[in-house]
Amino acid sequence: MNALLQQLQNRQLIWQASQTEAPYEHCQSTGFSALDKLLGGGWPQHNVIELQSHGACAELQLIQKALAGSGSELLQIWINPPANLCAEYLLQQKRPLHQVLQLNAPRSADALWAAELCLKSGSCMDVLLWQNNLNLTQLKRLQLAAAQGQSQLYFFRPAIAEQQLLPWALSLQLTPATTGLQIRILKRKGGWQQQEVLLPWAELYPHFIKPELGQERYSRPPLSRVS
Repeated sequence: MNALLQQLQNRQLIWQASQTEAPYEHCQSTGFSALDKLLGGGWPQHNVIELQSHGACAELQLIQKALAGSGSELLQIWINPPANLCAEYLLQQKRPLHQVLQLNAPRSADALWAAELCLKSGSCMDVLLWQNNLNLTQLKRLQLAAAQGQSQLYFFRPAIAEQQLLPWALSLQLTPATTGLQIRILKRKGGWQQQEVLLPWAELYPHFIKPELGQERYSRPPLSRVS
């Protein structure tokens, strides 16, 4: 490096694109060190996180450690999940059943209304919502509700080629690969987009896959029982 540039860098007068500070005031660890590093600390708290995927591909397993590690007596709300919740699965995740509520809203407007009320109620720690579409006004209302109620919204929807660019605090695209789950940043507050990380299946499903057996033996993860 040029001597002058080195001197300026030593005085912290030069910023490099590879240097990104944690973009969120409050973060919760994802439970995966590689993903925490990519996100600058973990899941942004009191906000809306979008998770795009092509069908079921371990998206629940990806957030399970954060859900289980919240250590809160507040409610966990599931709105329009793709299948009915399984009590056995929730107990295995050490989630008290009286803290979990499933809501089925036939209309999109009703689902968004329920999510907004739950977020700002102050009685819910996490809200999980399955919805195909969202516009800018709706996103801002949900973000405001999450901040007001100090709660978290995980927004699940199918991955689509063309979409409206919304100001998500964090938007991820999840794609299953032979050796693990490919996670790509589509939108991130204060950071670079299009960054990727591959989480091995053995990290996502440690009870089913042993690392010493070799990732090459598994072309896809075992199915989580959620229904």
